[in-house]
Amino acid sequence: MHQGRPISIARLADLLELPQAAVQGKAGDAPAASPCVVLSPGGEPFGVFVDALLDEQEVVLKPQSALLERVRNVAGATILDSGEICMVLNAQDLLGSMRKGATPAAVPETGQAAATKKAILLAEDSITTRTQEARILENAGYDVVTAADGLEAWNKLATRAFDAVVTDVLMPNLDGLGLAERIRREPKYAELPVILVTSLASNEDKRRGLEAGANAYITKPAFDQQVLLDCLERLI
Repeated sequence: MHQGRPISIARLADLLELPQAAVQGKAGDAPAASPCVVLSPGGEPFGVFVDALLDEQEVVLKPQSALLERVRNVAGATILDSGEICMVLNAQDLLGSMRKGATPAAVPETGQAAATKKAILLAEDSITTRTQEARILENAGYDVVTAADGLEAWNKLATRAFDAVVTDVLMPNLDGLGLAERIRREPKYAELPVILVTSLASNEDKRRGLEAGANAYITKPAFDQQVLLDCLERLI
C-alpha cells in the first residue's frame, strides 16, 4: 500500500534480469529491511526493492551512444563526481518489464493451480485503465494478458488459448469493434466470449457493438467491477 492505494512491486534485480551471482542473497529472499523506491512514470506509481540507497543527486543525462540506444530499461548515463560512469534507468521501461512478467519475485503457483486459471485477453489503450482492469481480473483469479490496441490483441490471440476477450472500443490501429468482427469471422473463435468495456454509452453504440459480435457491452461511466466479473463468470 502506498498513500492509501495498492501498487505493484518487484525486485529491481529481477526486472533487470541480473544473473543470480550478481544479486545479494538468494532469489527467494526478500529482507524486511530492503528499501523500496517508488517510481511514478505517467502518474502510475509502482515500487522496486533495491539492495541499498547510497545517495541522491541531480545529474545531467548524457545522450546514449549508438550501442545503447535500444537497450531495454536504460535511459542513458551520467558521470558522477567520483568520475565513475553511472547508468540511468528508464522508469517507463521498468514498468513495462513488470507488466510482461519479467519478475520471478511472486510466489510460484503449483502446476495444477496455474492450469486451472482462466485466461483473459485484455485490450485497452489507456495505460491507467488497462492496469486497473488487469488488477481487477487478476485479483479475481484470472490469468491476464494485456494489449495496447486491437491489432496487438489480435496478434496475441494466436499465441495461446484464451477463455474470453475484454476490450475497449476506441483504440488506435484496430478498434474494439474491428477486433470483435475479426474474431467472429474465424470459426475457431466462434464460442470465444467478447466483452466490450467502453465510454460509448448510447443505444446506437450498444447496437453496433452487439452487431460486431460482442457478447456483452459494459459502459465505463457507470462501470462496476462486479458487473464485469459476473459477466465473465456467466459467459465462461
